[in-house]
Formats: sequence, structure tokens, C-alpha cells
Amino acid sequence: MDKLINTVPQSLAEAYRLYDQDFKAKNLKAKNQHLALLRTAFFRYTLPKYGLPFPKGKKLTSVELKAAWELMEKIPIHELKNALIYQDEVFSAMKCTLSTRRTYRMHLTKFILWNQQQSWWKWAVLVTEKDREKRCPKMRNTRSFSKDKPRVTERQINPGCPNFQYTLKPEEILPDLQQELDLFLKFQTALVGNRNRQDQALRPVSAMAHVTAAKRLLGWLHRYQGIPLEELSLKKLVAYSGLTPEGKKDEARIDAVMELIESHLEWLRESRGASPNTELKAVESLVAVAKFLYHKASKQRSRHLVGGKQVGYKDIPIIEELRQLERDIMVRVHQTPRRSDESKKWLDWPVFLACGRRLVEECSERSACGKNRPLKAIARSYQVALIFMLFSAFPDRSRTLRELEVGRTLFNRDGKWFIEHSAGDFKTGDSFCKNGQKRVIELSETLYPFFTEWLEKWRPIFNPKHGYFFTKVNGDPLDTSSLGSYFRNRSYRLTGQVFTPHMVRDSIVTHLKLSGAEDIVLAALAELMAHSQKTQGQIYDRRTPSQKVAPALEALQSLSAGILPEPIVEPLVVVSFENDAET
Repeated sequence: MDKLINTVPQSLAEAYRLYDQDFKAKNLKAKNQHLALLRTAFFRYTLPKYGLPFPKGKKLTSVELKAAWELMEKIPIHELKNALIYQDEVFSAMKCTLSTRRTYRMHLTKFILWNQQQSWWKWAVLVTEKDREKRCPKMRNTRSFSKDKPRVTERQINPGCPNFQYTLKPEEILPDLQQELDLFLKFQTALVGNRNRQDQALRPVSAMAHVTAAKRLLGWLHRYQGIPLEELSLKKLVAYSGLTPEGKKDEARIDAVMELIESHLEWLRESRGASPNTELKAVESLVAVAKFLYHKASKQRSRHLVGGKQVGYKDIPIIEELRQLERDIMVRVHQTPRRSDESKKWLDWPVFLACGRRLVEECSERSACGKNRPLKAIARSYQVALIFMLFSAFPDRSRTLRELEVGRTLFNRDGKWFIEHSAGDFKTGDSFCKNGQKRVIELSETLYPFFTEWLEKWRPIFNPKHGYFFTKVNGDPLDTSSLGSYFRNRSYRLTGQVFTPHMVRDSIVTHLKLSGAEDIVLAALAELMAHSQKTQGQIYDRRTPSQKVAPALEALQSLSAGILPEPIVEPLVVVSFENDAET
């Protein structure tokens, strides 16, 4: 008999349907009496062992048939190996005759023999429960991010377009320009020196973002404004400080710089469909470039005397003009609807947790069919599952996970794991870690065994070239792009949604608010996530307007009407008509 090797049943009902199809295909002229007797063998003489009530009449009612099929859908296929034993117990309980036993045992046996011929019988039915737990579920389904390429925006330009990349290529950056870019990076990050720098040193990743943005702007000048490569420099982006040699404001030159910048922003909007947020990032980088170019022209106090959040370079007109442009764009940022279709990205918090549990199941060392998986595949599954679990236990910014490092931000003390941050380790560190204080988060004990196994067994497989906790498959540090890819690919495969690390915080805040969490819980969550409750409501609360007012409407509907006071009864006035009658 041919084997059905492409379909693996998960329940007795699925196995029966496969058998039914195969039997009918091979017995076109035969009556279906065997199938009817097989169903009776199951419904009347086997399923009662699994809790199905004994049939009351000789023929099952429609209600009894429906209950029988529903039960068979729930019974896993590996229970088939016990079917004959359970059937004997039901025969004994019903005191069936020898003839009845022989008839229905024969049909059930024939069904079991057919299943035993199938390629999946050995691993789907004969393996033990303990062995089955070591196997990961099927990881391939009809959804694939790389194959489907789901779109969450209506932007016409995408990475597949030939002019998507307009930044300068490495071979286009001449030595003089590279030297200037290196100095620009050093100016932003140096802890000492740069006496006239009036703000604190930036983290290398933030400073590098400004350098990358500058390369994009220079690429635009070269490709769309016709500036030759040999003439490119940072001063082409912000050509003037806005000061005359006498130290007065030079309006004409300020206008010249701003016209070029506004031309670039217009190009971003019209040619690339950029959002106000993209414009804002470009202007922020231009401010950084202007500080680098003209910091020595400022007569304000040096950076050593500028403390807190006081703004420096206020006497450099072009910097102040760019800051005003930032404020104008920020208004549009708050007023412009999101460009992406959030319905294609959003995951409710319980669904996100379910993704984490499923990814843990996918860490098994053997595939669904019992084959040993490659060590790198297991290690990759382990890392992704651990990332999802860590986000669910501590919904912090993705930077925390990317920069997690044992002995620096991750510590094991007395068998407990802690994340410890200084002011420079997270975005709002200056506000939450004053006077040398540290942000200390004790992690859930459920993570401990995963941490140990990851560090001792799976992480070394990638041969990491760094000390960070998480790593790329090639051994490089995990970056924003890789982390985002992990999230998108897994969330889309499991749910069909393009969920991102940035949305984790939104999901938990929205879930707790929809669940009616008390203020003390929301305040604690804001503290845990290192932001204010005002920020929690303005940025991370994704409830719709109707969801926000729903509790108030429900409360109004639940209020009982009061009792009206008794009406005031006016005393009767008796009018005498005696005198009138006499008159």
C-alpha cells in the first residue's frame, strides 16, 4: 500500500480522515461498510475510555456523533498505540459478546495496521512522552518574512529601488573628507579636550549616527546637487556660522544655509515620502555638524562650566536657526499620523508572551521528525528565545539588550542575576542616576537556567569577538538591524504581524491600562522603564480614544438612579360662599 508521507496527523480524527481518503481511493466499487463499522469501533467501543458517555440507544444521535468527533479531534495521534487495550476494557465494561468483540476489534486492528505502514508512525506514535518533549515543533509554515515581504507603509521607494541608497559609498570618500569625518566623531565623543565644546560627550553609537547622517547629506549634494567628490566637506553642509567678521548676525548667509537645508528636506518629503521624524533626524545631525565647525567661534562659557541641561552655542546664529527649525518640525511630528499601518504590526501583550513560549519550545535539539539539529541552528533558536524572554521580563529599550555585558551591565551575585546601569548606559540616565547612583534591576528567576546554559553551551558556538552577552551568528556584536530582524521574522512567522523591539514597551503599557491596572502598578512600570508617567501616557499608551473613555462610559451606565423626593402638597384653601349667597 502506498504511504502518505507528506501529511502527518496530529489527532485520531486526522488519522481517520487520511485513512478514509486512502480507502475510498483504492476501493471505488466497494461499499463503505468497513468505514461505518470502524467508526462504531471508535465511537461506541473505544472513546468511552476517554470520557465519552456510553451511547444510550442502538444508533448514535446527532448530538452523540458531534461529541464523538470533537473528542477524536482532541486525542493526540500517539494514543493510537493504546487503542486496542482501551477497547478491551470497554468491551468488558459493556459485557459485549464474543462475536461483537471479534467484529469491532478486527476493524480497529485493520486501521492501526494501515497507520503503522506510514512513514510518520515511528516518531509520531512510538516515541515516549519524554522523547517527544525534546523535539521542537514545526518551524516552517505558510508565512515567511523574506518570502512575503510584508509592507506596513504606502511608501513607493523601498530598499529594492535603485536610488534607495544615496549616501556616499566608502570608495567615494576621499582621504581629506575621511579625516574630517574622523575628527567630527572624535569631537563628539572625547571625554577630555575640546575646551570650547559646550555639551557633554555623546555615546559612540549616537555620535556615529550623526556621522552616518552627514555621509547621507554629502551623498545628496554629490548625486542631486552636482558637487564633485573632491569638493565635498562638512562645510558644504553648513557653509557659514551666521556671524560677520565683526561678530554681528549675517542674515544673508544664514538664509543661504537654510535654503540649502530646506531644499534637502523638501527632497526627502517629495521624492522619498519621508516622515517629519526623518526630517528631524537630519536637522539634529546638522546641528551636530555646526557645533563641530563653529564651536571655537562661540564666546559662551566652556563646556566645563555649562552644566545640567543648559543650552550652549546660543551666540552662534546658524545653530540657533537650526534649533528653531527643529522645533517647527517637532510640531509636525506630533500632528502627523503614523506612516505605518499599525494594525499590521501590533501584538497584544499576551500574544507576545505566547511567542516567547513557542520560541522556547523551538530550542529543542531534535527536529519535529526526530533528527538532530545543527548546533548553530539550536544556538540561534536559543538566543532568539532568550531575547524574547528578557524583553517580557524587563521591557526596556533595545539598547539594553544589545549592550548587555557580563561584569559591566549584567551581574551574578549570590546566584541572582541583576542588570546594573550607570547614567551613561541608558537614554534617561542623567535624570534617573544622579550623584553616581545606579539603576539596579533584579531579573526573574525563570531566566537563570537559560542564562547559564546560553553562556556555557550555546554562545561559544558563534565564536564571538567581543564581550557582549548577545552576538551575531558571525561573531560580531548584535546591532539594531539584527535585533530588529530577529523580531520581525519570528513574530511574522508565528502571528503574521511585523512586531518590532520598539513596540514592546507600547504593548505592555497599553495592556496594563486596558486591564485597569492600579496607578501604583503603572507608576512602578514607569520607574522600571526609566521614564515619567506623563511620558508613559503620551508615548507608550496606544489605546484608541474609544478605549480610553470606555471605563467612564461603563461606569456611567452602571450608576443607579436615585429616588425623587416626595412632592410638596399645597394645603387646601377653603373658600366660603355663604356671604355671597345671602347677598
